[in-house]
Amino acid sequence: MWLLRILTCFAYARRTSWPDRPTDSTWLAGNRSFVAKRLLRPLIDPVQCLQSSPGWWIPALYIIIISCISAVPLTFHVTGEAPSFCLDSDWGPTGAAVGAVRLTLTNLSGRPLSNFRLAFTAHLRLEADDQLRGASLVRQIFGYHVIAPPAGYVLMPATSWSVTAHRLNHSPQHYTSGLKSAYLMLEDGGVVPVASTPTTRNHESGSPRLETPPSSKLPRGALAVAVLPFPLKIEIAGRCETAGALHLMEGPREAELAFDAAAGLAGRLFPSGPQLFAHAGGIACIARRVEMAEDAYRIGFTADAVTLLASGQKGFFHGFVTLGQILCAARNEPDQFIFPSTGEIVDAPRLAWRGMLLDVARQVYEPEYLLRILDLLAWHKLNRFHLHLSDDEGWRLDIPSYPQLAKLAGWRGHGLPMPPLLGSPSEPYGIIYSREDIARLTRRAEQLFITIVPEIDIPGHSYCVLQAIPELKDPSETAIYRSIQNSADNVLNPAVRETYDFLEAVFDEVARLFPSPWIHVGGDEVPGDAWRGSPLARRLMQKRRWHEVSQLQSYFLRRVQQILRGLGRRTGAWEEAALGGGIDARNSYLVAWQKSASGVALAEQGYDVVLAPGEAYYLDMAQSDDWWEPGASWAGTVSPERCYAYDPGGDWPDQLKPRLLGVQACLWSENLHDRRLFNHMTFPRLSAIAESAWTPSNRKHFGRFMAVRTLMRGAGIE
Repeated sequence: MWLLRILTCFAYARRTSWPDRPTDSTWLAGNRSFVAKRLLRPLIDPVQCLQSSPGWWIPALYIIIISCISAVPLTFHVTGEAPSFCLDSDWGPTGAAVGAVRLTLTNLSGRPLSNFRLAFTAHLRLEADDQLRGASLVRQIFGYHVIAPPAGYVLMPATSWSVTAHRLNHSPQHYTSGLKSAYLMLEDGGVVPVASTPTTRNHESGSPRLETPPSSKLPRGALAVAVLPFPLKIEIAGRCETAGALHLMEGPREAELAFDAAAGLAGRLFPSGPQLFAHAGGIACIARRVEMAEDAYRIGFTADAVTLLASGQKGFFHGFVTLGQILCAARNEPDQFIFPSTGEIVDAPRLAWRGMLLDVARQVYEPEYLLRILDLLAWHKLNRFHLHLSDDEGWRLDIPSYPQLAKLAGWRGHGLPMPPLLGSPSEPYGIIYSREDIARLTRRAEQLFITIVPEIDIPGHSYCVLQAIPELKDPSETAIYRSIQNSADNVLNPAVRETYDFLEAVFDEVARLFPSPWIHVGGDEVPGDAWRGSPLARRLMQKRRWHEVSQLQSYFLRRVQQILRGLGRRTGAWEEAALGGGIDARNSYLVAWQKSASGVALAEQGYDVVLAPGEAYYLDMAQSDDWWEPGASWAGTVSPERCYAYDPGGDWPDQLKPRLLGVQACLWSENLHDRRLFNHMTFPRLSAIAESAWTPSNRKHFGRFMAVRTLMRGAGIE
């Protein structure tokens, strides 16, 4: 009996379609639920199996099996790591503009399931008034949903329960908009994990695209030296032996410190290969201090030694990183790249601010992970690391006078004030960075000449804060407003006195932890109807004769700016901080993110500007229109070529260009619960942004860049 069942499952598995997948074991480890369901499908839905797997012997086996099943109860038990329940999802177009999603929960256990509810997270949201087919919507917050089957429903073993939703918040363009995680809520209060598979489109099989662009050859005529970002001026010839490492034969103390920092960096990034830097033998380097810009350097190549000129430690460090890159590529790809024996490199950055934002609020990033990212930034000569430390979905710092932040706002999970979101499991999920964690990060950043810019995103994006500290709400407020992410009531109230006590405590601790001269305060995406239901806020607006919410926001942000001034810090914010009169432009900067043209408008108002336009520099944007390409697409698709082609400030009037501080890549973490996506979404686009930040536009060449960017191979996030 069981032999026949196994043969049938095996036959169907052999004939059915499987998603594209790599040949290693990582695909199997990440898709156990898909494998289990494929193998069990003949027992769950024999009719569909007959339709999709033609062949005379398959129906014959089913006749036998169905007869046996009618006489012998099926008692399949899943053991080991195989799931007991699996949730599949499929989106397809319908007459409605946004289409419909069908969820299918399959019971892979040997027991019937009754009196349960299904909880799941997704980036896509079901509308609260949706009349689901096959279920009712019990709870919905952000992308967290709880649905219940009809009363009395029992999900028998080897059967499926299907639910269809027709009212969605948007039409998904990529699988990452769909299902992320799921679990069952039982009548006795227990929870059962549910394996989930990526959302398909029109039942078309596939798997997430995680491949990197293929290696490419240097274009004809390109210099056979690998430096990224490409230098301001380079003239080289000849080839040196590359068996030995770089060593500092002579130089001032600043050069010694820079050499040690570059050696430590290369050792961490490339631990398995031969050393790029050593204290003896190999390629001799002589360092000399001369007057030039602090980031600039000059390298002279001769057959006997390499001479590095700079004005101080920072310039020496950049020069040693360049030499390390050249040596690394000449060793790894000697057919394409050389370490020159003669010539010169003259180099200095195009822009002062060369950064990357990482959203650590929505997902958990261990300190070791952030240290690795700092190393990657330094190898690209990037010098700003913007840490997005708070958002609706999470808070990451311990504020001693408000312990409830660490206890409640920093964690999500079943039964907690913050439910599972964005792929997090039912178990408590979160992290709070200790003072020692932050000290480790700032020490590493200082060694690598990187400034960590902390962000506390206010007044909006504060849902988790208000859940942890309800005293910050206006107790008389009755109206419900929603953010663009569908968060209800997620904005700090400028008319509540305790708000400023709270912010003084927060920013006092932030200033103590981070030596950065800038602290970023958010200021983005405040709903247009926020505070209108607050009697306290309405009275403040009437007193000041304000009519727009943006004026109240400007008042709030200016008070925050005064707090930061008292701490000796300058203010950073998103572009919306210019609305309603805006923050004081003196000693502040704004990040233009909604579109590139925003930067010019901000500069015309007197603000210093960092460009981070979504259509070019948002690394969470998908790289193509393919369904299986991870990412969002509200700003369009951002291919490596499009990212590289963007010319920051190229269309700015000359009189405004002094206001352009620089550029910043932004990696938002809504989709990074699957950490395998990090490298794919980050590289080579971060490398492209690094080159645009450093290299003049007339020195850029996409073909050369795509050949040189392979020098980062092996230096990604593992």
